[in-house]
Amino acid sequence: MIKQVSAAAVPRDLLLLADPDWQQVQTYLPTATIYGAVISGQVVGIGVLSKTKPGTNEVMNLAVTPSYQHQGIAKALLTQLITSCQQDQTVHNLEVGTGNSSIRQLQLYQRAGFEITAVWVNWFVDNYPEPIYEAGIQCKSMLRLRLAVDK
Repeated sequence: MIKQVSAAAVPRDLLLLADPDWQQVQTYLPTATIYGAVISGQVVGIGVLSKTKPGTNEVMNLAVTPSYQHQGIAKALLTQLITSCQQDQTVHNLEVGTGNSSIRQLQLYQRAGFEITAVWVNWFVDNYPEPIYEAGIQCKSMLRLRLAVDK
C-alpha cells in the first residue's frame, strides 16, 4: 500500500540507499512530500517529492529496502509521484537527477517517460565527501531528466 508518510516514519537507512550523504538528505526532507510503500506496518520504500521552482517538482529520493527490490515497488512509488504532480494544477514538469552509474534507475525513469535534459559533469565528485560506486562504476556526473505532467 502506498500512502503519504511523515519524515519521522521513514527509516534513515532507507533514505541513504538513494542518497548516501545524510547532510544532503536533510536539505530537502523538511519541506518534502513523502510517499511510503508500507507492508505489514513497515515502510519498505519511499518516494520523496519537493517543489524546486515555480511549476516544477523534483523526485529527490526514491528507494526500496533491498529485500523488497525487484517487486515493482519503485515503479509504483514513481507512478504515485507522477500522479500527485498531475493532480496539482501548479505543476507542469517533474524532474529527477540520478547518477551516471545508476543504470537500473535510468531505465525506470525513461520507461516512465522521462527524458534526459542535461548532464552535470562531476556533480557527485564535487558535492559528496566520499566516492560513490554502483556495480563497479564510479558515480561522477548527474544526469538530469524531465517529464512533462501537464494535464
